[in-house]
Amino acid sequence: MLSEILSKEECKNCRICCSFNSEDIWETPVITPELKNRILDDYPELRFISKDDCFIFRMDKEPDRELYFCSVLDQEKGCVLGEEKPFDCKIWPLRVMQLDGRRVITLSPVCPVLWEKPISRLTDLAKKLAPVIFAQADKTPSVVKKYLPGYPVLVVEDTDRQ
Repeated sequence: MLSEILSKEECKNCRICCSFNSEDIWETPVITPELKNRILDDYPELRFISKDDCFIFRMDKEPDRELYFCSVLDQEKGCVLGEEKPFDCKIWPLRVMQLDGRRVITLSPVCPVLWEKPISRLTDLAKKLAPVIFAQADKTPSVVKKYLPGYPVLVVEDTDRQ
């Protein structure tokens, strides 16, 4: 979804979005029951944790490190899910968050590649993707995270959209 401003090569060289420490484990991607079933068809060994009406990957902590890697990350090939990625992964480093009773699209301060891009391009893309992102948030409320300071707000949902 972000290919207009973020190349596959840039992502491949970074992969920070596929690793979590104890402080950002909340960023683990939300997996719908339907996606979980499709993933298990190809990867029956994967484990999941129930979260609200969805799931997240169960990840083991790396030995002697405070770090967890996504269960579907192949260190050589990248994400083995391809286009079947969870929605959170498709839009990362954009995040849907709840701020003062409204949903907003924010930018994760962790992505080093997008911080090199003009904020106007990021905002324009977030506005373009907003209908799709908010529609997915309607279908899967678990993708909406609590707002955290330090996440720049790019788009505020138009509550008069009905």
